[in-house]
Amino acid sequence: MTDYKCKPSDVGKTLLEIFCTEGIRRPEAPCGGKGRCGKCLVRCTGALSAPDENEIKLLGGREGFRLACLARCEGDFSYELPEERDTEIQTEFGADVTRDTENKKRLLAVDIGTTTVALYIIEDGEITDKISFVNPQGSHGADVISRLVFAGEGGAEELKKELWDAIAPYAEDTEYCVICGNTAIEHFVTGEDASGIAKLPFKPASLFGKEYEMPFAGKAYIAPCVAAYVGGDITCGSVACDMDRVGELTLYIDIGTNGEIVLADAERALCCAAAAGPAFEGANIECGCMARTGAIEKVWYDEGLKYKTIDNAPAIGICGSGLIDCAAALLTSGELDETGYLNEDRYYLGEVYISQKDIRSLQTAKAAIAAGVKTLCHEFKKPVDAIKKVIIAGGFGMHIDPDSACDIGLIPGELRGRIEFLGNCAGLGAVNCALSENERKRIETFAQKLEYIELSGHKKFNQLYIEEMFFEE
Repeated sequence: MTDYKCKPSDVGKTLLEIFCTEGIRRPEAPCGGKGRCGKCLVRCTGALSAPDENEIKLLGGREGFRLACLARCEGDFSYELPEERDTEIQTEFGADVTRDTENKKRLLAVDIGTTTVALYIIEDGEITDKISFVNPQGSHGADVISRLVFAGEGGAEELKKELWDAIAPYAEDTEYCVICGNTAIEHFVTGEDASGIAKLPFKPASLFGKEYEMPFAGKAYIAPCVAAYVGGDITCGSVACDMDRVGELTLYIDIGTNGEIVLADAERALCCAAAAGPAFEGANIECGCMARTGAIEKVWYDEGLKYKTIDNAPAIGICGSGLIDCAAALLTSGELDETGYLNEDRYYLGEVYISQKDIRSLQTAKAAIAAGVKTLCHEFKKPVDAIKKVIIAGGFGMHIDPDSACDIGLIPGELRGRIEFLGNCAGLGAVNCALSENERKRIETFAQKLEYIELSGHKKFNQLYIEEMFFEE
């Protein structure tokens, strides 16, 4: 254990607050330190406040542990953080990079996701290194809304500094940088006021598509956004997949905490953001975790539930792809019915389990995505079956079993067999932007063309959302 000498200013602060202030590696806190998820476990002893009823319940009898967001410092203490495990982060592309042989600069392309960051170093027109790491803002909450609340409570400068400090070590001698992310993330990294995103009428301070001076890279181009919840990661990613050049009706989905969806044909392009929540990232799931060593990533039914973990390591939890597989397997076996009711309250995969509460969280997440897709089809005045191709973008998407996604209704069943997984499309778009001014203009043009459909208060979406809460029999 590591000893910590308490300072007078530390008394009354939570361990999570002290770790943030002191630059100590922080445990995961998907709920943003609100005392709801029970994931920020720390083994510790010493002068700490007694656990209250909520913390005792969340600890579930685990002796020697405290929750970093609830245990408060009363004097000197000792702590031991959970073992740091490698997180599986998608940096590969399923499409070609735009080449610009005249570009001899050292460039940087950064895709800042809510959960992870993918960074590409480009020299003489070629990608020479790919770096990935967990977004350092995760201790302020697994979702963007938690971080917007934190920013509004005076944390905006800290959110900016965390991203700058994370990117700076890889930006030495960089002459030009391109950054893409969701609209809130782009506000955090530039220091723009993000308060308008969190409240009606959801008006961002900027839609970007312009350059900023950055201390770590001179000029940085921030990718254009469409609306408060459709950001530069979507404009970059969809253009990298040629969504601006499609002929037949094509669907692009980035599945995550905020599922962004684009539907386009040769004449028109629509987009929306479906608030799926952080279930796919492992938050709000009792044994949920990020896609890292030991996470259950594949589940199937063969006279009982069988599973595979990342790196074939002992199971530590279940990540989003495993959760989808597990629900599909339980549905197929008859252990889960169309209403989301489980025959038993828990189903175990070794020591990891999936619960009735987890199924409810999954239902709300998958319903938001599916209803978003069908709402865009409604606005397009086209049936779902008219969609000829589905592009699933993002690191999480690469791990989803397409049949499981269709089985649970995350992707409408009519689209089975039409799904392509193209990896980190946003990262590819950022690389293309760094290499080519023409690509930047192309993305700006598509961002202007995209018609944003606001789902909150949309009558058809609300109707579809209720319908999509159910599984098919």
